[in-house]
Amino acid sequence: MPAKESGSITLRLTSISVRNFRSIKAAEKIRLEALQAFVGENNCGKSNLLRAVECFLSSGAGGVEPSDFNDQSQPASIECEFTGLSAAERKKLRPYLLGGDRVVLRKELKILLDAARGKATVKAEYHGYQAEPKEFHLSLRKIEEKGGRPDWAKLAEEGGFLEYAKTDDGKINKTSYKAGLERHLGENEVEYDEPILGETQALGIPQNLLSALPEFYLLPAITDYSTEIDRRSSSTVFRKLMADLSERLLRVDPRYHEIDDALKRVRALLNVSSEAGAPARLTALADVETKLRDAVKNLMPSVKAVGLSIEVEEPKDIFSRGVSISVDDGVVTDVLSKGHGLQRSLVFALLQMLIQSGRENGAEDARPIVLAIEEPELYIHPHSQRLIFGVLKAFAGVKDGGENVSPDQVFYSTHSPAFIEIGNYERVAVLRKVDSDTGTTVHQCDAGVLGSMEEKKGFKLLTSFGLKHNELFFARDVVLVEGPEDEIGVIATARKLGRIKDLPDEIGLSIVVTDGKGDVAKFQKVLNAFGFRYGVLLELDGKPEDDKQTAPILENLNGNRIAKVAGRLEDLLGVGRHFDDQRHAKEFFSDPVNINANMEALVTTLLPPP
Repeated sequence: MPAKESGSITLRLTSISVRNFRSIKAAEKIRLEALQAFVGENNCGKSNLLRAVECFLSSGAGGVEPSDFNDQSQPASIECEFTGLSAAERKKLRPYLLGGDRVVLRKELKILLDAARGKATVKAEYHGYQAEPKEFHLSLRKIEEKGGRPDWAKLAEEGGFLEYAKTDDGKINKTSYKAGLERHLGENEVEYDEPILGETQALGIPQNLLSALPEFYLLPAITDYSTEIDRRSSSTVFRKLMADLSERLLRVDPRYHEIDDALKRVRALLNVSSEAGAPARLTALADVETKLRDAVKNLMPSVKAVGLSIEVEEPKDIFSRGVSISVDDGVVTDVLSKGHGLQRSLVFALLQMLIQSGRENGAEDARPIVLAIEEPELYIHPHSQRLIFGVLKAFAGVKDGGENVSPDQVFYSTHSPAFIEIGNYERVAVLRKVDSDTGTTVHQCDAGVLGSMEEKKGFKLLTSFGLKHNELFFARDVVLVEGPEDEIGVIATARKLGRIKDLPDEIGLSIVVTDGKGDVAKFQKVLNAFGFRYGVLLELDGKPEDDKQTAPILENLNGNRIAKVAGRLEDLLGVGRHFDDQRHAKEFFSDPVNINANMEALVTTLLPPP
């Protein structure tokens, strides 16, 4: 979606750097796409990264406790970079931009000891970058740092904004100089020094910029999903969504004012009101106050009066706390009585409605939303997972081969190949934690890793007919083979060798069928970019190693394993001809006697070390 030329500022979160937060010791410049998946083994730090985003986009310390610091003797920091400003906004915020189009803010977290309570608390501050104009008379800070008594009129004249700096009586003082300077800088292009990070909180950053940061929702991977929907849980994502959705949908109804009027009347009936035309307060409440005053006065003679103030909720709060939902799926019952899968699907449906209502009703000024989800596949039937993935893609406005059409973003962790696409590998970040000393590391690759756009389109086409290729992102190691018959042979031989009992995933291995020698190098480039270990089964087909299809495979090996066959796999096994099909291969390899020593040696080289 193009940035707006007027109205509120729209910021898209494009990268995050996290230091000393939970398992993350230092993760720099993690790129964040409109739709961003975080994958990795359990306890590698995926949830910690989502919590870091939550902390940055939340007020105060964002729920961070001293125990969340990796090293409690050092501060923690979360630095975020935003883009998406229009030309007018870039001009307006020029002093605060890096590279002319990026806003960078840092949230610093420190542990402070509250001596009075004997308890450690966390203090958070935003810090921003700010640049000063190169010319001395255009920088109020440079003028103040020089000291002395500035000649404001002379400085304004040198700066070319004398008329802007004059007061109503034609004089110039520091206040009028500052106002004239701001107007001059807003209307004219000037040269700036390199921006520096401020030492004081939110150095020079306008408050409207901080208030324009995206709104954040986190859908956690909870075991009992009914807590999200329970009316008593007013602060859950579900309840926040109900409130926001009601706000967006109800306000466009021409009869919305009737709710406001009714609530005003209820407030007046329950409380003393000075508003003209308001109904008189219920007499019984005044009687209650009098009787309560007299009762308290008997105990505390100094008490002169007791007043009751009764709160009446706003419509948004009513929807947040007062709505129950029943579902008819053959039996009409409260949604709390339904299964976790239906409950979570209801939340995804609300997400869909929330963003659609904002777009359909023209809510251009609404803050962009960052939706974070832990394991969206949780409780969802495998055949429905791609449908949920489609909802997330629509929410983030991503379209393959085109620009994003939404200011909103979705960040999520997943263990399911249904929620990623290897063809869109730039939307995937692989997290690893080798040991606690190193902490969480994040591995990504840019969209250009495959080179030309045609090569990337071909790779997308190759991997778009199933989920099998996506599984490599969840593996500890990978083996690349050309065809399905090769995969069958590797699995059967690994069983005979005792490396696996049934399937390769027992040892964290994914076998990827590339559907031909010409596409092996494409998979290698992606695996290299993410730092995966892998092996390649290379059939030379009697051709030299500098053959146009073989050479790229050897060039991209990157120190990984390779098992070469001079001719074909069938030659190595003494079959004498190609396998007719997969069934023929399965029949052959089902008898361990057919797996000779040469095949065993080949697979031993191909598989990761025990």
